[in-house]
Amino acid sequence: MDEQEKGIVVATRGRLFEVRVEDGSRLKCEVRQKVKDEIDSTTPVAVGDRVLISHSHAKAGMIERVLPRETSFHRPGVYVESQKQVIAANLDRLAIVVSIRSPELKTGLIDRFLIAARNGDLEPFIVINKMDLEKPEDLDDIVAGYRAIGIPVFPTSALTGEGIEAVERHLRDHLSLFAGHSGVGKTSLLNCMDPALDQKTREISAATDRGKHATTSIELFELPKGGFFVDSPGLKVLGLWDVTLDDLHYYYPEFEKYRDKCRFSPCSHTHEPDCAVQAAVDKGDIPGFRYDNYLAIYQDLK
Repeated sequence: MDEQEKGIVVATRGRLFEVRVEDGSRLKCEVRQKVKDEIDSTTPVAVGDRVLISHSHAKAGMIERVLPRETSFHRPGVYVESQKQVIAANLDRLAIVVSIRSPELKTGLIDRFLIAARNGDLEPFIVINKMDLEKPEDLDDIVAGYRAIGIPVFPTSALTGEGIEAVERHLRDHLSLFAGHSGVGKTSLLNCMDPALDQKTREISAATDRGKHATTSIELFELPKGGFFVDSPGLKVLGLWDVTLDDLHYYYPEFEKYRDKCRFSPCSHTHEPDCAVQAAVDKGDIPGFRYDNYLAIYQDLK
């Protein structure tokens, strides 16, 4: 076998993967069958993976091994829910991109992304796009609720440029994944930060108020002001991998100081009498929208 060389997967192209090797060149690589057999995942290779490759000729090769992943953004497989689907690996930050309208801001999806970020050892932050549109009445409460638990929130507009510089500073010196619903403006924001990218965008469907997929592959890019990002296809839903009813409350840090004050232990914080978490919600000490999202995810897991 040819001598193996280290590289990093920078793009997915169907069954082919672009791998950047140490001299900066890119090779189109297929995946050796043994690699697929050894990894219990629907995605044995993902963008961001560090790999060992062998050369088949000057511009092509074979991925012989995937090195251990330090972090990952993952979910249950779309068609095989018993297996994990890894969307990107070895990144350190997750940009959760939403819009205030077209499509409507959904905090339930934000909470799911926050849970997935914690599971994958990623540091999350929220980008609220389309601030040039009419703002929902509860927007300030939503922003305050997330900032209160230590999640950075960046109001932005790809149309006016509002907030773009602040996001650029937050991305600098980091490897970040941009994720969210289709149509929220992920690609438009990235084009603002680097017009040379000229990534395709799509309009919003008037019938469904949902975006149409513009990003069809996953690729790692470098930003001109520092940092790298992965632009991912819009996700309609986000299933949660390896999250149980018993541990869901640990993903809601605002519950922490009330957990030991409930009458029952363990307490699901859903229906039990004298639940300190529910009492805190009633008093406004825990944002109602966060508790509603907790209940919705709890029922979904149940």
